[in-house]
Amino acid sequence: MHRFRTLCLVGSLLTASVASAATMPVVCVESVWCNIAAQIGGPEITTQALISTPGIDPHELTPTPSMARQTARAALVILNGATYDDWALPFVSSSAPRIIAAQEAGWNVGDNPHLFLNPGAVRKVAKAMARALIQQGLDHEAVQRRLNVFLKQIDDLEVHSDQLRKNYEGTAIAAMEPVGADLIQSMGLHIVDTGFALAVMHHAEATPQDVAVLETALDEKAVKLLIVNPAVRSPQIDRMVEKAKERGMPIAVIGETLPPGLSWQDWVSSIIESVQKALDGASR
Repeated sequence: MHRFRTLCLVGSLLTASVASAATMPVVCVESVWCNIAAQIGGPEITTQALISTPGIDPHELTPTPSMARQTARAALVILNGATYDDWALPFVSSSAPRIIAAQEAGWNVGDNPHLFLNPGAVRKVAKAMARALIQQGLDHEAVQRRLNVFLKQIDDLEVHSDQLRKNYEGTAIAAMEPVGADLIQSMGLHIVDTGFALAVMHHAEATPQDVAVLETALDEKAVKLLIVNPAVRSPQIDRMVEKAKERGMPIAVIGETLPPGLSWQDWVSSIIESVQKALDGASR
């Protein structure tokens, strides 16, 4: 009996040791950053996203005590920054490493804060994740191997964007909110209503001039596509969307929450493909 208890104790200690080595807790505010971290960290980490429900705008979120507790217990915390989720910063333990995507990407005030839909920014953040995970004791070669795979997939997405650029360089489009503006512009597309889109992002009233620019573009069918963010709604936006539909204008949906079941690269690929399909249809 004593031998059995000893074996059980040894087995329990080994299991606990393996579990602790394999499950470094990583907390992200947005699920998209957790998805990328999980791809780079592999089975040696577990990730917890504070926001994973589609349609939630982090700008407007009211944090909960549960979010504060989860963040305080993390071995690594990943935030977007860029005023997007800065409310989470006070929750981060002073001893816990943190990655702020805006700092890694070189974000400046006035730049688009939706960094997770900017492949160039994601490349820099992914490298920062790899460095942080290795510093926390994860296997260097394994992390580097997974990082290289991920970076190659970013390369493939950029090739896809470049192919679209060759066909639609300079094509005018409209956007209700600039969630995917960096990705859109990497395709060579020109957003004509940046003033209106920025006002929506900042939850401010668009100026009459900005509204007129958008309405004129839709009325005259001067744009080939309308981009809509499903997380942002208002009577004015609904009116613009209805106007676009009445004129038979293609509409592409770009949200700001990673759709359930998709990886980051699958999500970005689906956005590029939906934009290309809409533009191909509009050009016929």
